[in-house]
Amino acid sequence: MKKTKLLITSLLMSMILLVSSCSPETYSLEDATNKSNIDFDITQDFVVDPGGNTVILKNNTPGVILNWDYGTGKSNKSNQIVKYAFKGNYTIKIRAVTDGGLVELDPVTVTVTEDNLSYVNDPLWDFLSGGVGKSKTWLLDLDANGVSKYFPGPVSFAGDQLGWEKVCHGDPALCSLWEPEWKGNEWVGAKGDYGSMTFSLDGGPFIKVEHKITTPGTQNGTYFLDVANHELTLTNAAILHSWGDNDIDDWSNYKIITLTKDVMQIAVHNKAKPEWAIFNFISKEYSDNWVGN
Repeated sequence: MKKTKLLITSLLMSMILLVSSCSPETYSLEDATNKSNIDFDITQDFVVDPGGNTVILKNNTPGVILNWDYGTGKSNKSNQIVKYAFKGNYTIKIRAVTDGGLVELDPVTVTVTEDNLSYVNDPLWDFLSGGVGKSKTWLLDLDANGVSKYFPGPVSFAGDQLGWEKVCHGDPALCSLWEPEWKGNEWVGAKGDYGSMTFSLDGGPFIKVEHKITTPGTQNGTYFLDVANHELTLTNAAILHSWGDNDIDDWSNYKIITLTKDVMQIAVHNKAKPEWAIFNFISKEYSDNWVGN
């Protein structure tokens, strides 16, 4: 009997040792980086702009990514040049991505003492906002009667190599464009009044978006139009959209596909595949003067 007990005890001990030897190792994150150890520079180039409109954001810390939120846009570049067209105080928020997690750094405020409207002196700025001192309102091209007044429907789809003016910039297979008619493809959005987007250049690049169907209601923010790369960045706002709440995770950064006085197509990236969802807009002026087909 004693031998049996000893044998059972021995077997149990062996099993415990075997289980413990197969147990996974435990890992932990490194300690969070102290913000005082993160080196960066924010400087104003008063030679280029006596009013301090040109601001240089520079990350000097290897292995750390800095996310800059400079009021009119966002970036994670290690060397970012920002050009403010309007005078005012601009608060730059900085978040560091480190091995130990996210570190919020102290915000930095820069003062711009003069306007430099050459930074918004381009036909695309005029098409988007109506021009300096003005504002312009845009509508998603689908109304409460299920009518799209210019485009086949409120949203189109394309591979993400399709660029400005629908030119392919890569693999042709990733440039195919599908512009479904709303009728027969109602899944792209229920008919309704989706609200409005108003871009302003009156005292600054301000945007007001009134979401009447999708959340989150009325948003007031800022925007930046990168004319050279045909990119649009919104801060504290998102474009009107009829589709994509579960497919899009970045409602701040966009590609401009088309922009004229009357129409605009804004592309946003599908989070799961190399595809644009392209939302189709018409100006309120175009909509108000539309007489039908």
